[in-house]
Amino acid sequence: MVLNDKKAELIGAIIGDGCIRYKPKISQYYVEIVGDPKQEKEYFKHLTEIFWNELKLKTHIKIRERGLRLKVYSKSFVEYLVYELKMPCNKEKCQNIFIPEEILQNKKLLKCCIRGIVDTDGSLFLANKGYRKDYPTIEISTTSKRLANQLHDKLSQDFRIGFRNYKQADYNRIHRISINGDRMVNRWHKEIGFSNKRIIDRYQKLKESGPTGI
Repeated sequence: MVLNDKKAELIGAIIGDGCIRYKPKISQYYVEIVGDPKQEKEYFKHLTEIFWNELKLKTHIKIRERGLRLKVYSKSFVEYLVYELKMPCNKEKCQNIFIPEEILQNKKLLKCCIRGIVDTDGSLFLANKGYRKDYPTIEISTTSKRLANQLHDKLSQDFRIGFRNYKQADYNRIHRISINGDRMVNRWHKEIGFSNKRIIDRYQKLKESGPTGI
């Protein structure tokens, strides 16, 4: 499979909030992405179009366990992710996921992949900095140290970022990357952008909020 912008964005969505199920012994091969049924139906239509237009794969979407779930059954696609891109699967995925090298070394593909990661597992909000209560911030959180380091290394070349990690009780350590401030968030919108209407609407609302917005 030849990677392009759309496929890189799709892989980013899988990295951000996807499950890669690879169980050859019981013939289980699928990818699942989970979202918010109230806010992300349009975004899931966008992902459905990529799956079909780029890979000729049909999606199955349903609301289950209070989540919007998109599932694609394909042995060949799952094996491409696992064997060609070397992506971790099953229970190993969350703490070990990373951006594949083929994407990491191509700046155009990387931007599309990062867009997919933020669309699924990122947030845009106003932070309270004490001196200012409406400080615009894009934030990505992950339990994968490798992914966090990749994002830190690549994003810090073009953006001013924050980077920290912490651990709560018995939960996995969380690594958090943030892009902070009006100028940086606007640059992100221009250079990387969003495909998820949930975040696009949030950005537009902040833009329209006047001089204290972005």
